[in-house]
Formats: sequence, C-alpha cells, structure tokens
Amino acid sequence: MTVHMPKKILVIDDEVYIRDSVIGFLEDFGFQVADAENGKIGLELFETQNPDLVLCDLRMPEMDGLEVLARVRLKNPKIPIIIVSGAGNISDTVEALRLGAWDYIIKPIQDMNVLYHAVNKAFERADLILAKHRYEEDLETANRELRLSLETLERTRDQLVQSEKMAALGELVAGVAHEINTPVGVGVTAASFLDAKTTEFKKIYAAGELKRSEFENYLQTVEEVSNSILINMERAAELISSFKQVAVDQSSESRRQFNLKEYINEILLSLRPRYKKTEHTIEIDCEPDIELNSFPGAFSQILNNLIMNSLIHGFQGIQKGHITVTISRQGKDILFVYQDNGRGMNKEEKEKVFDPFYTTMRGKGGTGLGMSIVFNLITQTLKGSIECESSPGRGVVFTLKFPEHWENG
Repeated sequence: MTVHMPKKILVIDDEVYIRDSVIGFLEDFGFQVADAENGKIGLELFETQNPDLVLCDLRMPEMDGLEVLARVRLKNPKIPIIIVSGAGNISDTVEALRLGAWDYIIKPIQDMNVLYHAVNKAFERADLILAKHRYEEDLETANRELRLSLETLERTRDQLVQSEKMAALGELVAGVAHEINTPVGVGVTAASFLDAKTTEFKKIYAAGELKRSEFENYLQTVEEVSNSILINMERAAELISSFKQVAVDQSSESRRQFNLKEYINEILLSLRPRYKKTEHTIEIDCEPDIELNSFPGAFSQILNNLIMNSLIHGFQGIQKGHITVTISRQGKDILFVYQDNGRGMNKEEKEKVFDPFYTTMRGKGGTGLGMSIVFNLITQTLKGSIECESSPGRGVVFTLKFPEHWENG
C-alpha cells in the first residue's frame, strides 16, 4: 500500500494575521505548512524544509519578494511559487511573473477559495510537469535502448549479408571447381594417352623397326589428342577467367567499366553448374553495346539471387523451368526485365518479397535475405527501382530500372 505524504507549503509574509489565516486554512485541507516573517528567514527555511510550494509576499523587510523569487528559482527552477501581492503592487507582480512566478493572489484575500484554487492548480501543473519529465526520461531511455537495438540489428544484418555473399561465393567455387574438373580430366587423360603412345613410338623408332604407316598413325594420333587437349584447356581457362572476375566482383564493391551483355554471360557461365543437370533453361536478350561504368559486383549478386530464387522457390515441383532476361535502353535508363514461368507467388508472398528475413523456406536453409539484398543493391548502389508482378501459377516478373550513367551522390 502506497502512503502519500502531505504536500508541504512555505508561507513567507511579514503580516502575522495573514500568515495565521493562511496557515489555518491550508492545514484544514491537510497541507503541512511552515512560515517565515521575512525573506531572509524564508530562504533559510526553504533550504532546510524543502517545501513543495512557496507562497511569498512582495513587500517585506530584510529581503523583498522579488529577491526571494530569484534565489528560490536559482536553487530549484521547478518549484511552484505563488506571489501574494497588494493591490498597489501590480507592476511588481508582473515583474514576478516574468521572473518565473506561477500565479499571483491579491491581498487582502477576501475569499480563501481563491487561495485553495491557486494552490491546487499549481500542484496539478507541477504533477503534470513531473509526469512529463518522467515520460521524457523514459522516452530517452527507450530511444537509447532502441538505438542500441538498431545498431545491434544493423551489425547482425551486415554479418548475415556478408555470410550470404560468402555462402554464394562458396557455392560458386564448388560449382566451378566441379565444372573445371571435366575439361581438366579430359586433358590429363589425353596427355597420358599421348605420353604412352610417344613412349611406344620411341621404342619402335630406336629399334629401327618404324614403318611409314606407323609413323602416319602416330602423327594422326598426336594431331587428334593435341586438339582435344587444346579444346579442353581453353574451356578450363575460359571457366577460370569468368569465375575469377565474377568472384572478385562479388566479394568487392569496386566500380569499373564493363560490357553488360558480356559480363552477364560470364555470370551465367559461373552459375551453369547450379542448373546444368536440370531441364531448366535461361535465355538472355541484351543489347550488345551497353557499356557501363558501374558496380559489376552488384549485377553479379542481383542476377545470382534472382536466378537462385527461381531455381529454389519458383521452380519447386516444376521440371522444365524457363527464365528470360531482357535488357534494353529506355531513354537515359537501363530497363532490366527478369521473368520466369515458375509457380508464382500469392498476395502475401508478393507483398513481403523484399522484406528482410522473409522466407517460405524457414528451417530449410533459407535466410530470407536474398531479395532484400537485391532491393538494396538496386535502390541504393545502382540508384534505381524494382517492381514485382506475380500471381499463383503464372511465374514472376521483376522489372528493374536504373540510370545508364551512374553518378555519385
């Protein structure tokens, strides 16, 4: 049970009959009252009694009410002070209000209800100010906690985004490594076969038993095997070159000049291991002369996330998925339209598709950051926009638009 202590009022007035009448009236209403006959004693009591409200006359010996007001306000700017003033002291009363007095009462006090009303109004106002102050403190505390939470969330988000990028890069490395194994394996097998044939040929030649037909057969074998090695090594070199550039771009945020169509083909080459064993197809229709001085890493991640979104989500339960990417100029902008014929999205999925951490694969490895990353890359890095159109059973269409000539700021 909360015990409410009575409010304490300090009455400072040099006229004893006024003090006595005011004290008696206030005590009848449950207030605790201390009194002083001049401003000097009043200030001493103020420091020792710590009152909740001060009633102060203006015309007093030792120290007048204006000086008392100034000193009290200096010690406690929030305490309510009510001036008790004679009818002839209006100019002083106005000055007192200017200095911070809360209210004034003209004496002699004809109706004590005026005093009661002024005191109650002052305490109500003080309570409101205190409540406001506490609310502001609570709000500031909540804001600090919110700022800390946001900073923590941003750090966590950045870590998750980096993890998502590294995971994608890891899958890219694994896929390309597997893809490179095929031409390298063929090349090694062909080189081993050629080495064995050369050793056999040298033995026949050293024994002086070499026939013209054997020599011609050997030359034909060398030509065929060498051609096979060259084709497969060129294929491996192409894969390594594409992977190297895409991997560097995907792990950095640097800006450089590049041909958009050629770069997209490099991205698709590095992504091919992800879908080559399926019946899904990807078709690119891009104007060949679009040269950008922009952020290739952003394009790599955008296209990677869009394609993986289709392969993992859009083509779930679909055997032959088809992706079309159409890129063209539209005035000073590049129009990038990505479309698949997958299962599409319902209204809720469509509305939340760009929300961070939203995924329909919760618990199955989905982080829900892929399309959020795409949105941020388009709107922040490339200074563009992205829109999504989709309905169940009708696939998705992502329409991206961004300036052809990227400008800082």
